[in-house]
Amino acid sequence: MFLVYLQLMKAIRPLFCVLCFCVLSFFAAAQDDGAREENPRKVADAIIKEAGRHLGKPYLYGGNGPESFDCTGFTCYVYNKFGYKLSRTSADQSKDGREIKGGVDKYQKGDIIVFGGRNSPKTPGHVGIFIAADSTGKSFTFIHACNSGVTISHIDEPYYAQRFIGVRRILPDFPPEEKARPGGFNLAELIGGRTGAARDSVLNAVTERHLVLFPDGTWAFVNQDGKYFEAAGDRDFILNADGTWRSEEATSAEFYTVKAGDTLAKIAKKFGVSLDSLLEMNGLTKKSVIRLGDRLRVR
Repeated sequence: MFLVYLQLMKAIRPLFCVLCFCVLSFFAAAQDDGAREENPRKVADAIIKEAGRHLGKPYLYGGNGPESFDCTGFTCYVYNKFGYKLSRTSADQSKDGREIKGGVDKYQKGDIIVFGGRNSPKTPGHVGIFIAADSTGKSFTFIHACNSGVTISHIDEPYYAQRFIGVRRILPDFPPEEKARPGGFNLAELIGGRTGAARDSVLNAVTERHLVLFPDGTWAFVNQDGKYFEAAGDRDFILNADGTWRSEEATSAEFYTVKAGDTLAKIAKKFGVSLDSLLEMNGLTKKSVIRLGDRLRVR
């Protein structure tokens, strides 16, 4: 009888091991999915920061990065860094994820923005990554690889406004925002993302302080004790070419639309600013190429 028992155990042991492996794999996969969906705001912040690291890199048809990109090569490269596989063509990428209907208030950071092509405005031919809505809630910025290289553009630029087709969501939906802004909390909690405000903030070093940008457009510095404080006077926040932000005293921002014959050096001279300042204000490099209709900040 004992020999029969041993033989039976020998026979079922491999089956038992396979069953255990399957069960463990299932739970591991469920945990991985849960981890990826736990904080989509944090993933979206990281996606935009990664995209910003490539500002100014040249356009190349078929370019997959990291030194040059075409539009879908850029979105594929950035999203792949975070475990999301996108289709390689604009037509296919316009079907990835799920469609987002409604106004700008329905879009979230990291969404794929779909545009029509140069010769066929109603047929998907270009894509970018949604960054943020402006204060009016009717316009927004996006980062993309276009003929002038990786750059940040506005939907109100005529070329893109006329070719806008729709929005696709790749990440999970953000959880509901906590509307009330707390008076202060521990800096470790802020960085760890354990509050609604922290989950929806962009936290970057500004000189020796930390700056929190809230989803409603308000902002605050974070003191060493982890509490918010607001500096005297208005401030402007400028996106650097490496994807970080810096804070400057607010000025009456002035913008200029590129015309035929313009160069970065000519525009800088025209408005009495240094070429380096012009490049910094627009997240460009000396290798960046401007094109007709580009909207540049000049002051």
